[in-house]
Amino acid sequence: MLQRSPILRFALEVFEHALESAVSDRSRDRKLAVINLAQCVELAVKAALVEKNISIYTKESRTITPHEALRLLAELWASPRIAMHSRLEVLIDERNAIQHRYGDVDDVTLDYHLETAFETLEEILRREFDIDLSDWVRDNVAETVWKRVRFVQVPETAPAPPSEASLPDRSPALDLVDGFSRYETAIRAIVRANGGEKLRFGSTLDFAIKTLASLDDPRRELIRELPTVYKLRNRVIHGEGATTDEEVKTALQHLDTVLTELKAAPQDLLRRALETVRLGVRGARVLTWEEIQSRADVSSDSHGISAELSADAGDEIVA
Repeated sequence: MLQRSPILRFALEVFEHALESAVSDRSRDRKLAVINLAQCVELAVKAALVEKNISIYTKESRTITPHEALRLLAELWASPRIAMHSRLEVLIDERNAIQHRYGDVDDVTLDYHLETAFETLEEILRREFDIDLSDWVRDNVAETVWKRVRFVQVPETAPAPPSEASLPDRSPALDLVDGFSRYETAIRAIVRANGGEKLRFGSTLDFAIKTLASLDDPRRELIRELPTVYKLRNRVIHGEGATTDEEVKTALQHLDTVLTELKAAPQDLLRRALETVRLGVRGARVLTWEEIQSRADVSSDSHGISAELSADAGDEIVA
């Protein structure tokens, strides 16, 4: 949809500059990217308010603060807070730190803020301006830039495997973050396809190892090395040392192989593995359906006894 809003057009121009800075190898450009990301979100929020005839000016004829703009947008959308609201506050604080306290930004932190800004812009443009952000980026930003931004969606028949996250002009840390994100997205798709609920935080490793170990012909090297890949991801995320291109490529290829094995696993095994994880069973073995039912019955009986004890205690208090 053609947009004539001068505020929105400038917001998108600033966003384009942010993407160009984000893929640069220079540390000063990473700082500029954060400043531009915060500014483009603020402008997009205010553009949405203006289009709904909501004033963005105070009584003193000054523009409202970013925090007030976010509050008004949440009110417009009939929500206490918009999605990513808290992360946007962190982005704004990071911007202020750079401007006033000479802060610095590493690759992983920039990726975090870029995700915050991208998802916020995506929702604002879709809901208020009938624009698909990924389409706009592919149409207006240089291909050499947007192909290095992992949040830009590209229409394709099948999701790209983790190993395709390795790009020649991007840091190994971001390649690993991108590739691991693809891996976890694929794991969630397997869970949904097998009727499972969302896995609890940190249980994708448990689910993968249980399933791999229970295959008819388990590949021991996959099981042995998978925790190492998770540790590498955690090390990079928490800034506990650098990693190399070769190390990341090997890790992502390992994730490719794990996904291939999981996707080929029998549906019955996948469902039993999900139930075993949900029950909090330790170890690599997947329970049989009889064992799962037995544990579920014990859990149900325990809850029933607890409820009866609570009711009895309540009766004694009343008496």
